[in-house]
Amino acid sequence: MKALRLVEFHKNYTLLHDVPVPKPKPDEVLIRVAAAGFCHTDLMVYHGITQVSLPFIGSHEPAGTIVGLGSDVPEIWHIGDRVGVTNFMDPCQGCNGCKWAMQSLGSLDPRFCDNRTMCGIIGIGGLGILGIQFAKARGYRVMAIDNHEVGLKLASGVPSHLQPDLILKLDDPETIQKISDFTDGIGLKATIVCTSDDAANDWAAQRLQPRGVLVAAGFPEHGLKFDPMNLILREIFVKGTVHGSMDETREMMEFVVQHGIRSHLTLLTMEEAEDIAAKSEAHAFTGRPVVKIGMH
Repeated sequence: MKALRLVEFHKNYTLLHDVPVPKPKPDEVLIRVAAAGFCHTDLMVYHGITQVSLPFIGSHEPAGTIVGLGSDVPEIWHIGDRVGVTNFMDPCQGCNGCKWAMQSLGSLDPRFCDNRTMCGIIGIGGLGILGIQFAKARGYRVMAIDNHEVGLKLASGVPSHLQPDLILKLDDPETIQKISDFTDGIGLKATIVCTSDDAANDWAAQRLQPRGVLVAAGFPEHGLKFDPMNLILREIFVKGTVHGSMDETREMMEFVVQHGIRSHLTLLTMEEAEDIAAKSEAHAFTGRPVVKIGMH
């Protein structure tokens, strides 16, 4: 089969045409991938941070068609089904881990949602652009913050009914005052940091009201660093987020359809994607870069 493989860390992917087709295990399906997203996790793999075995085929965000079934796959799945893969952590829905429904998006409770509940989405790329739309659809007042013109432009391009209330450049000298004015001097209820910029998390924590919530969704190269005085004296909550539960994912997809939430994609052919990691780090893409398999 045709595949882009990472053969050496820190080096471009290599496009190969003779990679063996994998055989599904009894509880697995085989998917012919039609499109595959590239996110920051793939950058971590590219730099050797996750220590995967090489050669490695990237992306944990594929979509395609089922072309093979293992012997133990439930009858609800069929050859020819179009599917998207949202979680590579082997969810079975039967073990204790799956039964424990993680509420990884629960830091902003909709029961307390009114026009005073304000949140900031920091880092407007493939993830941040979705954060803006979900927050607006839930009724929050939202400010979109980025340090790059491509992100600021992306924030202004969401559907009109999901536009952020304010779009700010992080390093603009007037931004902090604008946030204070926007929140009547109280600060934001929550910030969701979708960038791996080293300084972004502490900057975001400083913009919170007392007992505000910071959700870290990026992977800074030098780790998360915060001013302890701000965190402790103002009782700031910091939490991470990765995958929701299976039930949350189903609910999310229904919510996406109901509210018209849209991704912004930059489509690439496999031939164009060998240097996708370097281009991603150079902020050369608008939104999420996605490799279309078989596109010319």
